[in-house]
Amino acid sequence: MNKFTKLLLMGVIILIALTACDDNTIENENEDPNPPSLATVLDIEFTIPDSTGLSNYSSEQVDYSGTMVTAYAVNQFVNMDSVNAYIDEDGFDGRKLFAVEIVSSDDDGNFSPRIQGYYDLSWDDFITGFLLPTEMGRIYFPDDNIPTGYNVKWATYLRLYRKIDVVLDANIIIFETGAFETIDVYHQAGNGNFYTDPGIALTNFVSDYVTENPENYEYNFTSPDDETAVFTWEDIQSAYWLTTQNKAVFLNEDGTEFYSSFKYLSRIELVEIQQ
Repeated sequence: MNKFTKLLLMGVIILIALTACDDNTIENENEDPNPPSLATVLDIEFTIPDSTGLSNYSSEQVDYSGTMVTAYAVNQFVNMDSVNAYIDEDGFDGRKLFAVEIVSSDDDGNFSPRIQGYYDLSWDDFITGFLLPTEMGRIYFPDDNIPTGYNVKWATYLRLYRKIDVVLDANIIIFETGAFETIDVYHQAGNGNFYTDPGIALTNFVSDYVTENPENYEYNFTSPDDETAVFTWEDIQSAYWLTTQNKAVFLNEDGTEFYSSFKYLSRIELVEIQQ
């Protein structure tokens, strides 16, 4: 076999190997479950005050790139009373029920971390941030665990989206309820009357992205006011999240409840059933 033939044969082998790798990569990507989608319609929006309005807010000094600068904790710009009025509840801090999108606005249009593929921030992560007026009006997160993509310059709006956290093995997956199409849910209320309200099947929050074996877990529900309850996968399959009522209902086929409703659901934790 001459040198040219050897090189040609080697090239064919390499090409076949690379093609096989590409095929495997594409196949694996297609088999991966899709992560949760983001809601496109916001629930509540707050405008970050300009330099004049900031005089009404508390400031402190923080270290930014080795220099101490004036900073404003961002939780001040999301009014708790306004949020609680929106959800019709004042017994807890309703802001914990929402994910936050940071949006800047200038002559070039709007910018959001969503554009770079980032999810919206949970309230607990968001409140670690500061507005730095002298640093191009950016929101800055000192926590190294929060990517710099959230450090938005000329931050203008804070957009809130109702969400439910799904937790498995300490991994928190945020599902924004507005990302789902609602269906009409016929159900009996506590007064004995029947109503039809928009709702989402609770199985949507335990998608293949969370687990492909949902029957192997129990589901611990938590609300911001520390209400808790535990349900089975069979329960979840007969349950709906009523978006306008802010509660989960567990229904028989005739619309009657076989469990009491669970209001202001904020977290679903999957706990593996021990065999």
